[in-house]
Amino acid sequence: MKYTPVPKEMFEPCDQPGTLERFHYASRGKRKDALVYLPWGYQDSTEEYPVLYLMHGGGGDANEFFGGLEARTGLKNLLDNAIARGYAHSMIVVTPTYMVEGVEGARRQIGEALQLTHRFPEEFRDDLLPAIHQRYRAADDRRMRAFGGFSMGGETTWSLFAQAADLVHTVLPLSGDYWVMGLKGGKDFPEETADALITSLKELGITPGDYRVLPCTGDKDIAYEALDPMVHALEKRAPWFIPGETPAEGNLCYLLKPNGWHTYDDCYEYIWLMMPYLFSC
Repeated sequence: MKYTPVPKEMFEPCDQPGTLERFHYASRGKRKDALVYLPWGYQDSTEEYPVLYLMHGGGGDANEFFGGLEARTGLKNLLDNAIARGYAHSMIVVTPTYMVEGVEGARRQIGEALQLTHRFPEEFRDDLLPAIHQRYRAADDRRMRAFGGFSMGGETTWSLFAQAADLVHTVLPLSGDYWVMGLKGGKDFPEETADALITSLKELGITPGDYRVLPCTGDKDIAYEALDPMVHALEKRAPWFIPGETPAEGNLCYLLKPNGWHTYDDCYEYIWLMMPYLFSC
């Protein structure tokens, strides 16, 4: 996909604002939390909504994408404006964390964090997803469900795709490769990583084309050297991955931002550009 900048006015306050709230749930006897964005009109509606899950990067937590309940980042305004203008589906957005109480070393140690990102798909399946559906009017259809994440959240996204593609139709890995073959596996073992991903999809009973993969990064991003070769390895594996200039043309659509860096601000642009394609309505 060709990169185009987000119009600056999309980051300004909108006259149809959604709301943010903190959501608590239990996982393996531990209290976990997430921030939940509810779109304008949710409280007065009876309809069910598609859901986008966004996972933070290394050292972060559930507050990272939105900047806490105070919405100190530009993401909330971006969502408000995208929905108000009909650019994106009206959606619920959930920002959970792979962090767990008592494993604070994972904020600093990449190996410990990797254990948590690989474990998170089980938490998603058993705990978070059922809790969200119990509390909110979330559409119970995997085609109305997308999952993305930045950096270590990108690795979480690939892990979740491999382990839970039967629950999520679209994945949005932002500046993060899949470490099933080890740290920086996308760089050192791109072909093996691509094959391992396909093997996992087969084991889940997922058929080619019944998903959408939207990886994004910048050519100045520290993750570029690992994500780029992995994506190119996937591009060679039809019918499992069919590259397209837009997600409407293929189930693998790669966005590379010129002069893009490893920042949340760049991620907000990637999310904006992919918003119209997150759900298969």
